Amino acid sequence: MKISAEIKAAARDWWVRLDSGKLSPNEHAEFTRWLAADPLHRQAYEQLRELWGALDAIAPRMTITATSKPKPVFWRWQWALPALAGGCLALWLCNPLWLILRADFHTGVGERRDVHLSDGSTVHLNSNSALEVHIDGAQRQLTLLQGEAWFEVSPDKARPFRVDTEHGSVTALGTAFNVRLRDGKTEVSVTEHSVAVDMEQVDGKALHTVVAEGQQIAYSAESGLGKLQNIDSQAVTAWQRGKLVFENRPLGEVVAELNRYHRGFLLINDAELAQRRVNGVFRTDQALSVLAALETSLQLRSTRFGEYLIVLHR
Repeated sequence: MKISAEIKAAARDWWVRLDSGKLSPNEHAEFTRWLAADPLHRQAYEQLRELWGALDAIAPRMTITATSKPKPVFWRWQWALPALAGGCLALWLCNPLWLILRADFHTGVGERRDVHLSDGSTVHLNSNSALEVHIDGAQRQLTLLQGEAWFEVSPDKARPFRVDTEHGSVTALGTAFNVRLRDGKTEVSVTEHSVAVDMEQVDGKALHTVVAEGQQIAYSAESGLGKLQNIDSQAVTAWQRGKLVFENRPLGEVVAELNRYHRGFLLINDAELAQRRVNGVFRTDQALSVLAALETSLQLRSTRFGEYLIVLHR
């Protein structure tokens, strides 16, 4: 019998929670009951455990390999030099001065930060993120300038809690939601209750929708409001526990995600290669080890310019 998406999501949830090491005795007992409830539960969990165990086992060997310098080969430099120039430019643009000066709170690459606001709300900032905050007696208006943040909102009917981005605004109608700037769009994921999304398209048309708990939407002025999608909230917020969860995701997306946590630049020089599928639960603080593990499992090679520019290829 095929393992359903719901069972896979539950297995990922248990994996992340167990890996955190913070489960209570009652939660451990609940996990044991979940495993015993259906053979497919155990099968899904074992598949995930074996996948991560295999990647974890080869990581130490790959970490050693990653520190060795590749032999110079002329053909590699023909495409690697433009990549090097592009990588340096991207690093220079990563945190422009105007962004740092405008932001009230920001994080560096690989850093996470919890911000406790004066109204009792809490903002969890992900790696390489920037946030502007305006809270007074009449309003609670925040602007996510870069990156990603999860908002736990303290109720206050007199002062709606609004998060703006360059693409529109999100107003809390409940407790908790995640906002991420990604690929020229704003991506909103609701983990508790609901939010209202308002935006204006390029032609001036105003759009409005409500995103419920367990749903996600992406939007921009050019593309308008995307379709509502159901999400695994534990996977969306796994970054708060130092984890990244991927299920059948393209390698290009995985590498882009690793770039958010690595002080350097990871590139793929092959569009077809970027579509290779990846499954796994990865640690955000071991980007190079994860990359090395992916090289082995997907039989890839890399050209490395120290640890700051790494290009994946066949």
